[in-house]
Amino acid sequence: MQKDVSNEINASALKIENQAKKLAPINLGQLRNSIALTKDSELTYTVAANASYSAYVEFGTGGTVNVPAGYEDFAIQFKGKGIRKINLRPRPYLIPAFESEIPILRKNIQNVIKNVKS
Repeated sequence: MQKDVSNEINASALKIENQAKKLAPINLGQLRNSIALTKDSELTYTVAANASYSAYVEFGTGGTVNVPAGYEDFAIQFKGKGIRKINLRPRPYLIPAFESEIPILRKNIQNVIKNVKS
């Protein structure tokens, strides 16, 4: 069962990575190219955008910041010092990719568990 669950998590992580790349705005392609999947353990993966400005694209800057509910603790680490007055509108790419895949992953894991019990 652990191997099947691991395979489902891996498949979902790959889908999140691919969807985030599709949703990421293209300027010079640096943001898109910085999105990568890493395997942390058998059941844990990280999909991250490693461009230095990736969080500012996701959440916006200045007066246009938009942090989805539940992501406040994560977003606060990127809060600027208020020195610059740049208002870049948010262009979310990573959170929507994650949020759209989670219900599918839950369903797939439930199916794995149900099949093991049968």
